[in-house]
Amino acid sequence: MQEPEPQWQQPSFPSESQPASAPVEGIVTSGSSVVRRGAVPPPSVIETVVGTVAGLVWPVMIVLAIMGAVAWWPAILIAIVGSAVLGNVRGHLKARRKAIGRGQALPPEQPNRRG
Repeated sequence: MQEPEPQWQQPSFPSESQPASAPVEGIVTSGSSVVRRGAVPPPSVIETVVGTVAGLVWPVMIVLAIMGAVAWWPAILIAIVGSAVLGNVRGHLKARRKAIGRGQALPPEQPNRRG
């Protein structure tokens, strides 16, 4: 004869109508607080164009290299430099847009003074 297979059973917990903890008095904060930021404007036309061109640098250079219009090494270097420069420009435009959306005053552009 085989023994019956053991089965797990949920242990019984005592049910209480009152919680075991003490009542809370005063102000209680729990969890994370939601901070509502100022409305950030949508990307400008220039930011969108820069982002689009940055996304097209690699595919265009690869196609030109496959077609033989540009050698492989110059195409890779152009793609690396172009995407890095356009990515930085896009990041700068995005940071300015978010700063303006938060209501922060941006300092006026000053010429680069190196001495």
